[in-house]
Formats: sequence, structure tokens, C-alpha cells
Amino acid sequence: VLKGISFLVDLGMKNPVISEQPALKEICYDHAVATYALCEAYPFCKQMDIPSIANLEKVVIKAVDRIIDAQCPNGGWAYSYNNKINPDIDLSVTGWNVQALKAAEHGGIKPTKGDIRSTLRKASSYVRKNVMPDGKFAYKENGNMPRSSLVGVGVLSLQMTGNGSDSAARKGLDWIKNNVKTLQWGQGSGTENVKSNLYMHYYCVQAAMNRGGDVWTSYNKAFRDAVLSGQNADGSFRKNDVGYVSGMTGKSENIYRQCLATLMLETYYRFLPGTGEGTKNS
Repeated sequence: VLKGISFLVDLGMKNPVISEQPALKEICYDHAVATYALCEAYPFCKQMDIPSIANLEKVVIKAVDRIIDAQCPNGGWAYSYNNKINPDIDLSVTGWNVQALKAAEHGGIKPTKGDIRSTLRKASSYVRKNVMPDGKFAYKENGNMPRSSLVGVGVLSLQMTGNGSDSAARKGLDWIKNNVKTLQWGQGSGTENVKSNLYMHYYCVQAAMNRGGDVWTSYNKAFRDAVLSGQNADGSFRKNDVGYVSGMTGKSENIYRQCLATLMLETYYRFLPGTGEGTKNS
């Protein structure tokens, strides 16, 4: 773990954004996910007084500054941080930047380019523009390309911006409860497949746990045993439609699947249900 953190810190010291591939250095997905990881690592390293990662705080602040500075006028984020007025602004990439900022806020990060809370408030206004009457969320604002796979993204983003009880979030949670009855490993394909799209489920499990109550009870039953049964004896997870894997190599797809499945199961250890009942049903 420390080697991985150090690797990301070294990248952050060299580049304006954190990315292993120079050609992709302005891709928001790469930077937001890496920033999210470092923002969660920062308070743990600080509490354990690990001196071997000397530039961690410096890189974390730099990374959060880049996200805040690159927010588009409508509150979302585009695929490139270099262009704030960009047709590629969408809910999927915005969700990762919201998660990174929320982790930074929890970790006590103090950016120099702006305020995290005001940035999240602005992000929430964008997310609301993506909700559909039936509870789905659109890939782009004003109902452009509604997708089942983005319902969890929209709800979790609203929860993380302090708007988990508004009508948009409630509509999304109702959609999850009514439409995601089970996760069937390896069944179907494509981003609209609600049965085995792990990208969708990664977000939905967090949104459902944050809400708690009957939403969490129902969703917990839908995904828990299915994910556990999808694991091989060596700890890897069997091939499955994970959504959004177009263009990935076999190795990259395996890592992607492994990370999503693991993060879903880690929800039990990282969060408490909104009901405050702990993990007694896990």
C-alpha cells in the first residue's frame, strides 16, 4: 500500500495532474481517482506518523487545487481539465471528482485555489440537472442520454454534497429499490444492464447504505451474496460485465473488475448505514 501511495505522490510531484501516462495527464478520471485514493491515505499516514511519504500533503493539496480550478461554470467536470467550456462535461466523470473532494474535506485538506464546500455546492446544482422524472440520471444535463448505470452516481454525488434528502436523490433511491432486485454475475452486457454492471453497483451500494432503512435492506440482499459468489479461490473475481470497459486490455479489465468488487465489499468496513444500525445485517 505504501509503495502505491509513494508511486502516486511521485507522479504528482512531476505532473500537473496525477497520471502514469503523460499522454493522458489531463484526463479527469485518472486524476480524480488518484486524488481520491491519496485523500483517504493522507489522514491515515498522518495519524500513524509515516515519514517515508514526505511530499504526500503537498501533492494532495496540489491535486485538490487542480480539481477545484478545473470545475466548469455549470458545476460539472469535463474529460479534460484544460477546457472548462467543454462538450464532454458529464455526470460520470463529475462523480469521481465529487468523491475526491469529499474525501479531501473529510481528511481536513486545506486547498489554496478555493473552498471545497462551495465547490461541492456548485457541483450539486449540476447533478440536479441530470435527474429524470422516473429517477434515472442522464449522462449529460437536461435529460441528454439517461442511463440506469448512472443512478447511483447521481444519488451518491447529491449525498456527498449535502443534498441526500432532496427530491432528485429520493427519486434515484426509489428507482434503485424498485429496479435493482439482484446482481447476477456474468449475466448480460452493456452499460444499461442493471444485473451485472459493476460500475453501476459500485455507486449504488454506497448510495443505498448512506440512505439506510428499507433501501439498504433490499439492496444489501441484491448484491452481497452475488459478489461473494463471484470470487475465485485465489481472491480474483470471475469475468463479468463491469460496464465502461470499451478499449481496455484483458489485464486492465481484470484490475478494474477487482477494484470495483473489492470496494463494494469494503463498504461494510468503511461506512455505517444511514439508520445507524451498524453492520448487523451485513
